[in-house]
Amino acid sequence: MKHAITVEARRFPVIVQAIDSREEMSDTIILTKQELQAAEVVGESSKELITRHFARKGRTVLDIGKPERRTLTIDLDALWERVM
Repeated sequence: MKHAITVEARRFPVIVQAIDSREEMSDTIILTKQELQAAEVVGESSKELITRHFARKGRTVLDIGKPERRTLTIDLDALWERVM
């Protein structure tokens, strides 16, 4: 029997600035559709969720690009064998 999980995900390109060094850099963040929906339930936008995530890492978000959408399928049997 094959076991798999399918996840709807969004990858956002983000331009951030380090709070301490003021250095600007490109980064990405991948969020699942469920994470975005949960944020929406509590009244938080995707922009606010992303900003909060990077603030915890000591970075200020300067720009958030358009997300790339993907459906990811994870084969649990294969993953189980790889993780020791």
